[in-house]
Amino acid sequence: MAPLDPQSQQQQCAKYQYVVTSAGPKIIPVPSEVDCRDEESAADYNSGGYLAVKVKDTFKDGRYIVLRKLGWGHFSTVWLIKDTRLNRHSALKVVKSASRYAETARDEIKLLRKVMNANPQHPGRDFIVSFLDSFTHQGPEESHICIVFEPLGENLLALIERNKAKGVPRSLVKAISKQVLLGLQYLHDECDLVHTDIKPENIMIAIPDVEALILAELSASPSPASRRVGVPPGKSRTGSVLIPKKNRDRHVQIFSSQPLPSPTSASSSRSSSPGSRRGLRMSQIMSPPNTNGATSSEGKGLVGSAPQSGIESISTSVASSVASASLVSSTPPTSLGSAVSKLDSPPDVDGAEKGVPSNLLITPKEAPLPKQNNGPSLLTQTAPADLKPELNVPPASDSDKTMRCPTPPPAYCEIPIQIKIADLGNATPSRVHYTEDIQTRQYRSPEAILGRSDWDHTVDIWSVACVIFELLTAEYLFDPQSQNSLFSKDDDHMAQIIELLGDFALDAKMGGKYSREIFDSQGNLRYIKTLKPWPLKRVMMEKYLFTEHDAHSLCDFLEPMLRIDFRARARASDMIDHPWLESVDEVEDGDCL
Repeated sequence: MAPLDPQSQQQQCAKYQYVVTSAGPKIIPVPSEVDCRDEESAADYNSGGYLAVKVKDTFKDGRYIVLRKLGWGHFSTVWLIKDTRLNRHSALKVVKSASRYAETARDEIKLLRKVMNANPQHPGRDFIVSFLDSFTHQGPEESHICIVFEPLGENLLALIERNKAKGVPRSLVKAISKQVLLGLQYLHDECDLVHTDIKPENIMIAIPDVEALILAELSASPSPASRRVGVPPGKSRTGSVLIPKKNRDRHVQIFSSQPLPSPTSASSSRSSSPGSRRGLRMSQIMSPPNTNGATSSEGKGLVGSAPQSGIESISTSVASSVASASLVSSTPPTSLGSAVSKLDSPPDVDGAEKGVPSNLLITPKEAPLPKQNNGPSLLTQTAPADLKPELNVPPASDSDKTMRCPTPPPAYCEIPIQIKIADLGNATPSRVHYTEDIQTRQYRSPEAILGRSDWDHTVDIWSVACVIFELLTAEYLFDPQSQNSLFSKDDDHMAQIIELLGDFALDAKMGGKYSREIFDSQGNLRYIKTLKPWPLKRVMMEKYLFTEHDAHSLCDFLEPMLRIDFRARARASDMIDHPWLESVDEVEDGDCL
């Protein structure tokens, strides 16, 4: 289950012509007049790639009829289908035909069956995407593995993007947090599986009365748009261009993605102007540059800046997008979600670079902003100039008080939200790991950064805490950057963690594949010497204007999940009944989705 290519990049579509010149036969591109938008590349329809699917095509002896394209990812394309046998709609993920994709798809199917059958009575089972069917489809030249999921709405990344001005309402975040923890308790305790790629792209929103919504959507939406695009020649194993055989059709019809709307997407958007949603850059409070040594490049995710990609899982979580539109995310080849999500996730499993698409969510992600700072960590850059142990929050002005005054939420906010954890393609048993390269960069646990091999279920809990922070603030908790030859992303990531949570024991720092590269023999960071601690409670009060009571309550919930030494970290079962999940904040934003 090697991690897939990271960030998904928009592909340029082009038509190609086969011409004979004085120098011999050539294949030349002809610019297309049609905007390709953010869809898959025609080049991926060569041998080993996607199956050319069209609306009204049928699968499994006519049982499934294709109605529209939900999304696509590095791993697969995802389609809304009508199940004529059960008279209902589902999401169909059609995996690329190359053997490496087929193998990871088969692994994912095994995991999905295990999850479906472990303990259907467990309350957390309802918060895991439902796997419905799988089969092999024989295409014109190659066979493709297909996976059928329940249809879902958008993923949490889209929810965050719509609420990036203020963050998702806290009452809604608490409901989502409870359900994610219950779902993970089911995976961890009943299935003994570690998800390894928990992130917003891999958590989908379920659609109440989904059949009614789909029927309304199909009746109201225009016919799917598509364009006929020339397929560029593939390459042989030696890298030479393959000239197409005479009279062979070298064109493919590429459809525009039409993800299902989630129950929240019809509501008014709370986002203000477009731009990066993450980063402790919000307040733009800058501290004087430090010239005494390297500092972590862009501190806390608090800092976050670009959408994360995922572990890099190739995950094509069919379940999600298909289920709705969340196929586009980043994860290793094993996950469905990544297939459609097209996230960025580098081969080294670095967050936004790692996983390719991660869920079926087909909602396009905004591109990361270019780096603007080359100095200290983002946390340091955005911290108050005078960091003192005691909290020093300026009193709110009358206008601030008015703006922050809680208002009763509209009636539709009372509708409960239900989420589904998707993209299980990278899941692994807690003790027999399929790979040690896990988690998308921004959600990666300290033990994974250090390259330890004794990690367990609690890597997911670390990621959950990062996601909850991101929901509340619309910014990453950690978004490390490298600084040329001074330090790597791993160095910066660990520096950000220590700035936020404090130093930790030497025995927890050692024992990893990369421990000696990040820390010296005394347990000090090897390349980053200057840190400015900014504890989480102060961050919530000083940057995000939480009241002291609300910040204390939140930290009491998050900090057990953010213990750097995973051996002391809370488990899902420890957190599902935490008082914060049922509490009412002193100051709550009454706006809804």
